[in-house]
Amino acid sequence: MWRFGFALWATWQMVRWAVVGAAVLFVLYLWGGFNGAFILAAFGVGLGLFGLKRTLTNLYRREDAERR
Repeated sequence: MWRFGFALWATWQMVRWAVVGAAVLFVLYLWGGFNGAFILAAFGVGLGLFGLKRTLTNLYRREDAERR
């Protein structure tokens, strides 16, 4: 049950921050179109989501190892 709950929570975190990142990119696109600021923001959002995924994966592995 713990694994299922953690998977739901981790999915919620990824979706929540992906929506925030998409909203930022949408506003930047409306403001200036496809320009340098948009590309940098897209790169930042991608790196942020990648970092969140790695952090959640490592947290899951650490918690799973401690439960054994």
